[in-house]
Amino acid sequence: MRKGILALALAGMMTLSMASVAMADEPLVLSWNEVNGDGYGATEGAKAFKEKLEEVSGGAMSIELYTNGTLGDEKESMQGIQMGTLDIFRGNASSLPNYGAKTIGITGLPFMFKDMETFKAMADSELGQRLLDSVDEEDCGYIALAWLVEGPRQMFITEDTYAKLGNPSEFTLDMMSGLKIRVPETDLMVNTMKALGASATPIAYAELYTSLQSGVVDGAENGVTSYVSNSFNEVAPYFITDAHTFGCGVVLMNKDKWNSLTEEQQGWMKEAAAAASAACYEFNQKQEQDVFDSFEELGITRLDVPDLDKWQEACADVYSDYDADLVAELQAGEY
Repeated sequence: MRKGILALALAGMMTLSMASVAMADEPLVLSWNEVNGDGYGATEGAKAFKEKLEEVSGGAMSIELYTNGTLGDEKESMQGIQMGTLDIFRGNASSLPNYGAKTIGITGLPFMFKDMETFKAMADSELGQRLLDSVDEEDCGYIALAWLVEGPRQMFITEDTYAKLGNPSEFTLDMMSGLKIRVPETDLMVNTMKALGASATPIAYAELYTSLQSGVVDGAENGVTSYVSNSFNEVAPYFITDAHTFGCGVVLMNKDKWNSLTEEQQGWMKEAAAAASAACYEFNQKQEQDVFDSFEELGITRLDVPDLDKWQEACADVYSDYDADLVAELQAGEY
């Protein structure tokens, strides 16, 4: 009888031990939400992150990638990271001040970078790393793993708005007066549009197409690749090349989840983040030019801005809430 009980006990212990080993062999899967779909730089970066992470970890870690805002829009995702219901999200630096990480938001200030190459030089510099580190230091629930370099955010307007402005061949600052421009739900972008004379209208990204189509807003702003990949050109076919700010994408992770990883796992994540950054930049460089080359075919009219110096001057007050020395360091462009 005792032998039978002992045998059962040993068998139970072996079963538990085997189950523990099986559990230990299962990969650690992290959730990543992206509000855009395929054909977008940040999505390509996320795919590269997943591939590299699985490679360097030998399959011990993986990413479950959700696209097209499956797990929520930007606001819901930013909140999800803070609460720990989402592991990773590609946020915008200009959004982070609204969630407690103010310093990195300086990169989203208007007219801070000349072009994508300048942004990339900053991202790869000691200053770029210092700005990423500031997110952890401000202890708001996020870790910033890498930059995802995107192109300039520019504006686009509907057919009715274009007609209301007198069918112009170029776009000047005075035309911004009173226009209802959709912006992300961030103070920085709202303040930028107000400084330019527009009526800033925060609307969820998922509602933007119908808002343009129905005339709820006169126009919106985003990168040219997102503009086309989300078919906004169908309802707002006039694209304004003002480059008021850059899409300073940041790979964000829940801080508690990051701290729960081993040093080795964190090393794998950093390697994957570097791969994501490179893939996003390379994709966006090529994609931006390809999209501009397709404007005529897609029926998009490009409106250039001849008085950009006035736009920059109009935004002077937007800088006042940020560290003047850091603003000067970024504007100097000596990375």
